[in-house]
Amino acid sequence: MKTLFITIFLMTSMAASTLAGSGCEHYKEVTFAEQKSSIQETLIVEVEGMELIQLTNEDGKVLFKIRNLFGEEVAQGLDREQLAEQFPKVYKALIES
Repeated sequence: MKTLFITIFLMTSMAASTLAGSGCEHYKEVTFAEQKSSIQETLIVEVEGMELIQLTNEDGKVLFKIRNLFGEEVAQGLDREQLAEQFPKVYKALIES
């Protein structure tokens, strides 16, 4: 019985290593430093206990994120259309500022 268990274990291990291969073709290891880009955060307006923060990257692309009174992110990566749909009062304050 012991021999049968060891044989099954070894066969399963060999099959798994064969299926895994020497490496995945589409696997790419990226360090956190490579992913970091300079994003500028600017507080634009505060409305009803929510802060609207503008995120601008190196290329000039602008997105928004919203934080509540406790500093928790309520939404992130919103463009103007998404901001207008999901947070109309905050969007109105943005337009008026």
